[in-house]
Amino acid sequence: DDLAQANRLAVLGQITAGVAHEINQPVAAIRTNVDNAKVLLSRGQAAETLDNLERVAQLTARIGLITDELREFSRRAPLERNPVRLASVVDGAILLLDSKLRAARIFIRLNLSPDDPRVLANRIKLEQVVVNLVQNAVEALSDTINPVIEIETGFDDANAWFAITDNGPGVAEASLQQIFTPFNSTKPLGLGLGLVISRDIMAELGGTLDYEAVTPYGAKFIGRLPHWKIDR
Repeated sequence: DDLAQANRLAVLGQITAGVAHEINQPVAAIRTNVDNAKVLLSRGQAAETLDNLERVAQLTARIGLITDELREFSRRAPLERNPVRLASVVDGAILLLDSKLRAARIFIRLNLSPDDPRVLANRIKLEQVVVNLVQNAVEALSDTINPVIEIETGFDDANAWFAITDNGPGVAEASLQQIFTPFNSTKPLGLGLGLVISRDIMAELGGTLDYEAVTPYGAKFIGRLPHWKIDR
């Protein structure tokens, strides 16, 4: 649990600069819209003024989402389990990593099930798994032309699942046996704990995390948990 919390804080440390930029953009836009609203109001253009104020409201809501997500992600909460929409977990992870993804010019392809699969889990811990996997994919794609990360959700008779696939070089054959081994990392400054912690979290929640090679190249990680059905 200590390592899981340290991992969360390390992830937040890595994305803080991007999040600061993500917040500064709407703040600058709010200032512009407020200045415009003053001018429009002085001209008696009430409808246009209201349009500007509506944009301000939308921008402040965006900032609120980002700060709420950061607060929730960083806190050390007890392992409470509730019905969780996999789509909301994906949304939260992308919100945290959005600036990093755009800076790396990575295209995110979402293929989320329209049936909105749910699992009985701890949302923050599940989101930590998705953030770890997407961040690993970002790093794996650093030398890839036209990098793409695909995020999918779905379910079968027993399980709901999410999958993160990238079109990077994949995992070398020699490293496959140690991929979920602590302190095993191919990154120069990596601790080799992200995947280990992610698999441990999935096991704690009653699920699994597995790796699949992608033909002709790439990597795919699939998390599975018992499917929580609404009619229970």
